[in-house]
This record gives sequence, structure tokens and C-alpha cells, in this order.
Amino acid sequence: MTSKNKNTKPASAKPANAKAGSNKAGSSKKAPVKKEHGIALTIVLVIMIFHGILAAIAYNSMSTAPDVQRPWIVGLMVAHSLANIVAAIGIYLWKKWSLYVYAASTIAAIVAGLLAVGAWSVFYMVLPAAIVGWVLRTKWAYFD
Repeated sequence: MTSKNKNTKPASAKPANAKAGSNKAGSSKKAPVKKEHGIALTIVLVIMIFHGILAAIAYNSMSTAPDVQRPWIVGLMVAHSLANIVAAIGIYLWKKWSLYVYAASTIAAIVAGLLAVGAWSVFYMVLPAAIVGWVLRTKWAYFD
């Protein structure tokens, strides 16, 4: 008479908690999302970079003008332009911090514009942020 041990399982048996069709190599991980910039975002980022470079040069040249009453505002606008360049590069690389840099830079530019020029400058500062936000509205999940 042969004795069978009830606690042994055949070598091909799966554990009770194993799911059908799953594999050991990261079955719980999602497939990587293909991040596409698209033509609109690429154009906006290129414009941001060129505008940032030209604005930084223009503001820097204004800082030595004798009729500038608040030179610290000009310095703030140079910093804003450089921050926008960094933010555009970060957005292209899908870094979430770049969105925060861009938002903070825009807020600083709005404050400087209100102090230096007046309320109409808010439109000039908010419009680019609205355009970038509109272009990125469906791409938030791409950012790390």
C-alpha cells in the first residue's frame, strides 16, 4: 500500500494567491506611458525660451538707464525671464517642479508689473501662463 502525504503538492501547482495570467516580473506595475509633447507644447516652449532670453537682455539693458526709478523691479524682471527659461526646459523634461517655478515666476512678475506699470500689465503677465496652462491641461499625469 502506498502512502500519500496530503501536504505535498505537485511541482506545477500554483500558490492559492497567484492570479491567472500573472508573471513574476512586475505584474503589478503599469506599462510606461508614452509622453508626447505635441506640436503646440513644443512651439510654446520654444517661444518661452526665446522670449526669456530676449526679455532678460532687454531688462538688463534697462537697468542702467538713468530714468529707471525702481531698479530692483528691473532685476526682478531679469530673474523672472531667467526663471521662465529654466521652467521651459523643465516642462520639456516633464518635471513637476518646473510648473511651480513658472507659477512663482509669473506671480513675481505680476507683483512687479503692478508696482511699476499698473493694472494693465497683469494681462501681459497672465496671458502666457494661461496659454501654457491650456496647452498642459491634459498632460499633468506626464510630470514626475
